Amino acid sequence: MKMLRKPGMPAAVLLAAALLFSGSARASGSWMTFTADSVPEEQAWVVQEYSGTVRITFLGDCTLGGEEEARSLYRGFDRTIERNGYAYPFRNLTALTASDDLTVANLEGVLSDRTDLKKVDKTYNFMGTAAYTEILKEGSVECVTLANNHSRDYGPAGYMDTVQALENAGVAWFGTDSMAVWRSDEGLMIGFLGVAGSLSGDRYREHQKQAEVLRSIGCAAVITVMHAGQEYVTEPGDYQHQIVRRTIASGVDLVIGHHPHIVQGYEIRDGVPVVYSLGNCVFGGNTNPRDHDALAVQADLAFEDGGLAGITLHFYPVSVSGEEGFNDYSPVLLAGEDAARVLLKMEKSTGNPPGAFREGQGAAVTVPAP
Repeated sequence: MKMLRKPGMPAAVLLAAALLFSGSARASGSWMTFTADSVPEEQAWVVQEYSGTVRITFLGDCTLGGEEEARSLYRGFDRTIERNGYAYPFRNLTALTASDDLTVANLEGVLSDRTDLKKVDKTYNFMGTAAYTEILKEGSVECVTLANNHSRDYGPAGYMDTVQALENAGVAWFGTDSMAVWRSDEGLMIGFLGVAGSLSGDRYREHQKQAEVLRSIGCAAVITVMHAGQEYVTEPGDYQHQIVRRTIASGVDLVIGHHPHIVQGYEIRDGVPVVYSLGNCVFGGNTNPRDHDALAVQADLAFEDGGLAGITLHFYPVSVSGEEGFNDYSPVLLAGEDAARVLLKMEKSTGNPPGAFREGQGAAVTVPAP
């Protein structure tokens, strides 16, 4: 074990964050959330030259709540949770999320108990109660990204209420404005960056700065989670490709995407694996989504002496509902012909076959480190 100290690191490189290596919701290890603009004068980072594998599960769009008018309907999200409890939404996915090292999901919407929040003027505004953080904990989701187009549906106040609810529950988070670092019990650190929409101008410069900070403090791997693309379009679009090019140029090791609400495929670009869209997951924003097919992805990150040696992606086809014709808000893992259908959508999207499907293992692709 060695102590990594950056004596020349400016005082504004890291923000002592809301979660300064606090305990995670379920898995071992600890989390920290911070920005690239402020740090205590003296910050020491203990870095372990770790050899082994870390498994991370990534889940797509999770809206815990929904629109005000629909939430309280009999088949709306709120009443479904009242009938079935907080463990219900992720109950069929915990075979993945409870057996990994950490799970990261896209939390798309506001969590708040306030009644005075004002909607932003847009087509859809999603909100759920702060207690819905228990859904994440019951589902063994340790971290969420708020880098999406619905985390500010009720303005800055709603965003901060969401952050507070997550922190109170011990669920880690990151967004376009903040990074997150997971540190294993052995001292290995993995950094997470959030991107929404595009990486242009000041957004790109800030993203580069964030990536540099994560490397400078000793992260052995840096992962970008992007929320971008055109809804219900099967092929990745220009903004997705822009983000991928620029985040890889910033030195990240893996890119995971969502936002189109459907499955898109993967590619290996400059040695970096990119998954363009996982689709939806626990999606309270629609009582019957147009497409029920989705993906959960597990990434096995292999490390040798503290360096990233390779990544194996396991693609698990999912239906966002266990019922046909409506959304029961409890996604299920698919097998057989249903799984094959989803994997074929991936291949048609980017031209890259995701490998042979094996029940319990998904379809796997291994990418050695560049």
